[in-house]
Amino acid sequence: MASVAAPSSVSVIILGTRRRALERCLESLSAALPPRPFEVLVVLNGSRELSLGHLAPWRRRLPLHVLALPAAPLGRARNAALRVARGEVLVFLDDDAVVPPGFFAALELKLAQYPAASVLGGPNITPPGSAPFERLAGALLSSRFGAGRMSRRYRGFAQDEWTDDSSLMLCNLALRRGAVDAGARFDDGLARNEENLLVQRLARRGGRALHSPDLFVWHERRSGPAAFLKQCFSSGLGRGQMTRLAPGTLRPDHLAPLVLLAAAAAAARSAPAAAAVTAYASASAVAAWGAARGERRRFAAAVALWLLFPAAHAAYAAGVLAGAVWPRR
Repeated sequence: MASVAAPSSVSVIILGTRRRALERCLESLSAALPPRPFEVLVVLNGSRELSLGHLAPWRRRLPLHVLALPAAPLGRARNAALRVARGEVLVFLDDDAVVPPGFFAALELKLAQYPAASVLGGPNITPPGSAPFERLAGALLSSRFGAGRMSRRYRGFAQDEWTDDSSLMLCNLALRRGAVDAGARFDDGLARNEENLLVQRLARRGGRALHSPDLFVWHERRSGPAAFLKQCFSSGLGRGQMTRLAPGTLRPDHLAPLVLLAAAAAAARSAPAAAAVTAYASASAVAAWGAARGERRRFAAAVALWLLFPAAHAAYAAGVLAGAVWPRR
């Protein structure tokens, strides 16, 4: 095992829009064990819930800096933070993410162990004590049937792995300063998925990405079906916009929900399409039963997931279609 070098200076960057969630995130940063970040930069991206006054008490507990911006696409807001952050390592968190006490110690170790890693991250895990629907959302996202390759962002790997953008997410992403100095930036116009494009562009320049199960955060899930399906649509929207911008980034698993949507639309007139929908429903039932493992009321959870799988896939597919024609901001 590599010895740990002198601690890198870490800037934590959080896009803050939700007051209660952000307070939980900041509380976890305040409780983190050394080495702690030397600055915490909160970007108020057009938030109606947050103000400088709300954050003032946290300045006594954290090296807090606030950047207030009018509402902007997420990539543009994060680029604004990149321009003012001073750390050697930039850690991006969502405001509804919570870091475990040993997060920064684990990060320091991984930075020393893997000097070739330009980008590092780990799984974002459904918090203990989450409400029933939040657990269902987490189970779907962690399921290979539910989220394809992207499920690795949620369930993680058994050990450290070199990876690609499908296993990393901006709610929990560390970026070395050298990558920023070499020109790494988020796309200003994508509705979502800006980290995917950044990691892919870094890879084309020779940068490497690491996923470590030790670099996990707890990440709140959407509290109800409407909010969750909106999230699925937004993710698809970002994927569709990203495909317009860089067609080579599209993978077969991104198209699977579109194929399902087309089959469902044609099922009444086409026997092969109807057979495909029937096969999907059967596979969904098997996947739902597996994903509901650990739930006290497993049968009820499996039925709910069996209904949620197609709804989530349809919302994602609709987002991809919208992103293919929706102008980037």
